[in-house]
Amino acid sequence: MTTTTEPYDVFVIGAGPGGYSAAILAAKKGLRTGIAEGSAFGGTCTNTGCIPAKTYIESVNLLAKMAGAAKYGIEAPHPKIDFAKVKSRKDRIVKRLAKGIDFLLKHHGIDVFHHDASVPEPGSVQVGDTLLRTRNTIVATGARPRGLPVLNGSGFWTSDEVFDVTELPGSLAIIGAGGVGMEMAHIFSSLGVNVTLIEALDRILPGESRHVSEYMAKIYHKVRILTSARVTGVEGTGPCRLTVETPSGPRSVEADRILVSIGRRPVIPEGLAELGIRLTETGGIRTDEFMRTSIDGIYAAGDVTGDYMYAYVASREASVAVDHIAGGTAWMSYRNIPTVVFTNPEVASVGTLPDKHEPTDCRIGTFPVSALGRARTMEANDGYARITADRDGRLLKVSIVAPHASELITWAALAIDHGLTVEGFLGSYCPHPVLGEIVKEAAEDILKRSVHHP
Repeated sequence: MTTTTEPYDVFVIGAGPGGYSAAILAAKKGLRTGIAEGSAFGGTCTNTGCIPAKTYIESVNLLAKMAGAAKYGIEAPHPKIDFAKVKSRKDRIVKRLAKGIDFLLKHHGIDVFHHDASVPEPGSVQVGDTLLRTRNTIVATGARPRGLPVLNGSGFWTSDEVFDVTELPGSLAIIGAGGVGMEMAHIFSSLGVNVTLIEALDRILPGESRHVSEYMAKIYHKVRILTSARVTGVEGTGPCRLTVETPSGPRSVEADRILVSIGRRPVIPEGLAELGIRLTETGGIRTDEFMRTSIDGIYAAGDVTGDYMYAYVASREASVAVDHIAGGTAWMSYRNIPTVVFTNPEVASVGTLPDKHEPTDCRIGTFPVSALGRARTMEANDGYARITADRDGRLLKVSIVAPHASELITWAALAIDHGLTVEGFLGSYCPHPVLGEIVKEAAEDILKRSVHHP
């Protein structure tokens, strides 16, 4: 085994959004930095998560728009999708982004090791047969999809496999109707696959407000939805027959394939458990507000912490960890993290409500997409915005179901994070005609000043 003598200031394990962000930020601060990644650069987000899903979603959304081209005065008869070319496009985009990350790391003078890494002791990282010394280690090894014991580990897809599929199934059972499950239902149902959604909780999108869940269930009426339902048995590996326990008794679901989207579990590098690193109840590495772990000199960022598994949270955690290593005072806040689901229409929300709030404690404003001028030009009718404020007018939560809700939520997140009141939020101008007016109009509805509310 080879041992290096000159220690790194920072060594990062994992090159997903948290890992590569940490490495680049450390290098920008003049710190000697190394990074190890045994798989593709970009992590889950780039290779099997955010980017592949949104690439497919752009294709199916364009297909839907072309199918309705006559509404725009355009003749585009019988558009159809070439699934092999959709996958090829995804592969091209993913490869380009992964190569871009590799370029950025090398551009900033970071030593890159194409290998998995372990932590044999504090201050050391083992990469292959080489033992590297480091003053600080940032663990950013991400997470992998959770399986379902009843499936016995075979004959099903997770997000790790689904984007490598070359042929569409005739039918698909999706277990889990959170954000990932709903996006998969959107993709495959738009491609003509007969989709059944199976959710253990009492509604789809259980992380969103109930009014959002109920609205989206109506939008996706062509998808068979089973809630408060648990898969208790599976026969076959494709086609399959699932036995599903529901409040009305057992149901049988037949599907060519099964896709499991019931969450992810952190990947802990070898050696850390033996060193006694503290974990959270969700199995992630426990950190403090500076992203320090229970072992001196070891930090963690991203999905490996187990709680907020979003690329944008991972990047923020990486920034905080590097800042602390460099002597800064930045700290991590998990307040007002926006969530986004790329269905059609998109769903986005930010903020929280009191655990036990009475209707009299809050003021609510809404505005429908169908009354929005810009949406009319887009032939978009489905969706709405809903804003909840406290009795003093301070914004508490914003939910948006609308085209490009993923872009609109940033405006709302800034307002809520800065504690703006409805009056303060409405103090700035909103251009016309834009989709962002839906948030303005909903805020005006709280004050009973919305001119365009039906």
